[in-house]
Amino acid sequence: MKSMAGLDIYAYWDDLRGKRSAPRREDIDPTKLKHHLGDLFILTDKGENTPYFRLAGTRLCDLFGQELRDRPFSELWNEANAVFPCRVARGILQHQLPVIFDVEAEDEHGAAPLAFEMLLLPLLTEMDTAPRLLGALLAERPRVNFATPIRCLSMKSSRLLRLDVAPKDRTSSTSATAAPFTGRL
Repeated sequence: MKSMAGLDIYAYWDDLRGKRSAPRREDIDPTKLKHHLGDLFILTDKGENTPYFRLAGTRLCDLFGQELRDRPFSELWNEANAVFPCRVARGILQHQLPVIFDVEAEDEHGAAPLAFEMLLLPLLTEMDTAPRLLGALLAERPRVNFATPIRCLSMKSSRLLRLDVAPKDRTSSTSATAAPFTGRL
C-alpha cells in the first residue's frame, strides 16, 4: 500500500477479523475510522453484474460531483473497462478476499491523470443479508478543494492482499503485503 490511510484502514479491518476471513459489518466502529470516513464506502450485492453503493463518504461524493448512494459501482469506471473491476468486486463479496486496485482518474479538463489506490475489504453478514464490502478510494496526492469532479476511473492493476499472517504475529501494521492478482474471482 502506498498511503498511510490505506495502512490504517487495512490494519483496523485486519485486527477486527482476527482468525476469520473478514470482520462482521456490525464490528465496524465508524469512530475508529473518523479521519477516513470521507473516503470510505460500503458496497452491497443486489444480484446484478455490479455491486451498488450502500453508503459513500462525503469526499468520495464530492470527488465525483454526485451522491453515490444506491448507484452502481460500474458508474465510477470508464464504460469500456468497467467489467473487470465490477467482476473483482463481486468476487470479493462472494469469496471474502481483500484486494487493492491502483487506479487513475481524469477530471473534466482532461489534465494529467490523478493516481489513487482503492481498497476493497470483505465484510461478513448474516445469512439473510446481502454480502457487503468496505472500500476506500485514497488519493496518492491531496487534491485542491473545489477541484473539478472526475469523470471516471481506470484500473492500472489489482492485487490480492495477503491473509496468511495472523494479526498477532505481525510486528507493525505496515507489514500488509499485496500479491499480484493471478486468479479469477
